[in-house]
Amino acid sequence: MQLKVFIDLNTPLKLPINYNHILQGIIYTAANNSNGKFTKELHDEGIPSDGNDQFKLFCFSKIIGNYSITDKHICFHKSIFFEVRSIDPYFIHLVYESFSKYGIRFQNRCFKPRLKLENKIITDSHIYVQMLSPIVAIGKTDDNKTQYLSPRDFEFCSYLCNNFFKKYQTYYHNLPNNDLEIVVGDVSFRDKCVTKFKGILVNAWNCRLYIQGSPEYLTFIYNVGLGSKNSQGFGMINIIEEQN
Repeated sequence: MQLKVFIDLNTPLKLPINYNHILQGIIYTAANNSNGKFTKELHDEGIPSDGNDQFKLFCFSKIIGNYSITDKHICFHKSIFFEVRSIDPYFIHLVYESFSKYGIRFQNRCFKPRLKLENKIITDSHIYVQMLSPIVAIGKTDDNKTQYLSPRDFEFCSYLCNNFFKKYQTYYHNLPNNDLEIVVGDVSFRDKCVTKFKGILVNAWNCRLYIQGSPEYLTFIYNVGLGSKNSQGFGMINIIEEQN
């Protein structure tokens, strides 16, 4: 399920250029206002799984709107838009309920947003996507150290597929029955996005991807995102084209 959030600005909104943690905090605070126990368990432990993985199974987009950048800050003008998605409709309704009742607070400013709930169901087996928030893929070096993968790395697409299988199994407690295929489309080094989340450096990519799989799998990916760190504002897709 998807929650689209529209905010009109009377005066510009100035945020740190690395604002993902602020938007994540706004989303968690909203859910907490509606159901504190549920939100604390989601934040601390994630969705219960059959293994050791901890997934939150929601994602959110970048803030979209006209902006300028000065002194390591981003300044949005006139209006902004962002989107929150989850495979769990209950979580989306918690956020929606709080945004509707209390509004949205960015630092010391409170806004009354316009909200739109949607539940997109993908019916095709092939989609071509652009990232709405950059994608993160994580691998291991030969000496078992963590490294960020590039779309040009051989392991990049296999990591995304394996990550999907783990998320799917976590939510449904069953392994997927069909294959998923991901192929990198247009990408250049200009698509690399280096940012920080709570002081930790993250390498992500604004690439385009071809994804083939059952409509159920593609709908799941649309709601939870691709790759790692989805609940930190990475891996949300925007569908450019759908094909049967």
